[in-house]
Amino acid sequence: MRLILLFIIIFPLLGWEYYSHGHLVSLTPLAFFTKTICPKYFLTSNGQKVGVDNRVLCRFKNLSCQQKFTKNYRFKKLSSGDILLFVHNPTEAFELSKKLYESGYALYAHPDFLIEPKKRSFDPLFDPLQWNLHNYGQYGARPDVDMDVYEAWQYASGKGVRVAVIDNGFDLSHPDLRGAFVGQVDLVDMDANASYDNPYEIHGTACAGLIAARKNGIGVQGIAYDSDLLAIKLIGSYASGQDRPLYVSTILEAFMFADEMGAQVINCSWGTYDVADAVRYIIHKLATEGRSGKGTPIVFASGNEGRGQWYWGDDESALPDVLAIGAVNDYGDIAWYSNYGPALDFVAPSGGGNLAITTTDISGPLGCADGSFGHPDYCYATDITGFNGTSAAAPQVTAVIALMLQRNPELTKDQVVQILAKTAKKIGSIPYENGRNDYFGYGLVDADDAVKIAIALKVEQQVKGKAFPIAGYFVHYGLGAYDWLYISTNKKLVAKLAGMNGRYLRWEPLLINAFDNIQIQGDLIHFGQSSDPFGQNFAGRSFAINGYFVHYALGPYDWIYVTANTHHPYKFEGLGFDGNFLWVPLETSASITQSQVRFR
Repeated sequence: MRLILLFIIIFPLLGWEYYSHGHLVSLTPLAFFTKTICPKYFLTSNGQKVGVDNRVLCRFKNLSCQQKFTKNYRFKKLSSGDILLFVHNPTEAFELSKKLYESGYALYAHPDFLIEPKKRSFDPLFDPLQWNLHNYGQYGARPDVDMDVYEAWQYASGKGVRVAVIDNGFDLSHPDLRGAFVGQVDLVDMDANASYDNPYEIHGTACAGLIAARKNGIGVQGIAYDSDLLAIKLIGSYASGQDRPLYVSTILEAFMFADEMGAQVINCSWGTYDVADAVRYIIHKLATEGRSGKGTPIVFASGNEGRGQWYWGDDESALPDVLAIGAVNDYGDIAWYSNYGPALDFVAPSGGGNLAITTTDISGPLGCADGSFGHPDYCYATDITGFNGTSAAAPQVTAVIALMLQRNPELTKDQVVQILAKTAKKIGSIPYENGRNDYFGYGLVDADDAVKIAIALKVEQQVKGKAFPIAGYFVHYGLGAYDWLYISTNKKLVAKLAGMNGRYLRWEPLLINAFDNIQIQGDLIHFGQSSDPFGQNFAGRSFAINGYFVHYALGPYDWIYVTANTHHPYKFEGLGFDGNFLWVPLETSASITQSQVRFR
């Protein structure tokens, strides 16, 4: 008892204090965790364990301020612009941190904490049926509790979009992920190989599969199956399974690597519950200045404690610059473990009900699926070995953003969030006030509607305030999907729609000058006599003009169809999975004259 009292009396005198977000914060030392003088371990106010050794992380306000301090210390300039100062021991690290901040020369200064990240994994599970992407009630799930990804694949696959996954190791040779990785870094062992080192480093592979598992006929299919992945190994595990602590500066390096490698969206299915000022700064910088000033969407899992924001309010996921993602189960209810609160933005499907989520596992009998169920490279939702939690929810939202950015790479981060909020499904029984609540955020992400609005915004920006010549008139002369007739504006070409070559319309022209005359009278088109056998079906008859096509750019799909009666414009997208035409409605209005369409 005397030793314990001595510990309590002496250690506070050493001043384990630093400034966080402008406020002086005290840490409680853990004597029994301190096996060596350096590092020394502490408990934060919310019970998280952190370590401090001889490193101080800071950002000076200008070069003059930096030079006043760095001349007396060994230092390293990080690619993020932060300065890492080296002192002798933890005591000096705290003292220098306070001195720097109180001097007014630094935007922030604190020890380069060793932290133990909390991976957002909850009893990892896999499933061969990807109900989260297309839910028709399989395994007793409530139909349509999904993200409408199946429908969104008619418009996008993520091709050309670069997605950074900051996690704990990846199976780079997994048959469903071959060709997906275009860049990698290991910030645990500080090398260029982001592969997993032991059976406990399985989390990254599961998240990567949800985003970009290839459409190759082998196993599962990622939401953005054509996207490119940046594998960033930030979190490591010892052979015992215990997570290895990491420096705050290493987190900065992870985000900087993502930015420097051109990441267009970043996934983080982890958190620290005690975000450092340096991390807060770099996240804000990327979210507002990344992607050439458009802002980089950064997606975080909200956590699996089933608690309100009083618990996770100091986590990265609660920052206003990120998208915080919770989880719903296959019944459409909030998952019992999913954290909630005002900072929650959206939800996505995960476990916690009758099913879990399908994705990739590290190959062979070492990962979540050890082969007991006959599928060692994948876990199934009906097994006890699957992947879920908010860890599974976050990468699904990340992948939907990749689909959106494929079709409209100029979207800002704020526009991405606005589109997701506008299109989210309002599920659950809790009322949505002003479009959201603290348990579902803005609702369940809807990939189909989000991608269509992303397409529409891009087209509207291209045509607004411009006029385009009418390329031709369209007549729907029968009930069939292909019963369309095209008449050029000079009336010399008449063609019938014969089908599709891939996604391209295939037209069969009638004979040259098939009709002796064609007259346009208001919204009617009148055909004279015809020398063409097919054209004789129209001879002497009048048909309503259903709409007008304009070719607003040079691409094969850069066509807008404007209805004759309402003048509403639609972007043409080819054929859907059901064989019918795909149209993306535009918000802009159009006016039509004899020769052109003007968009307002």
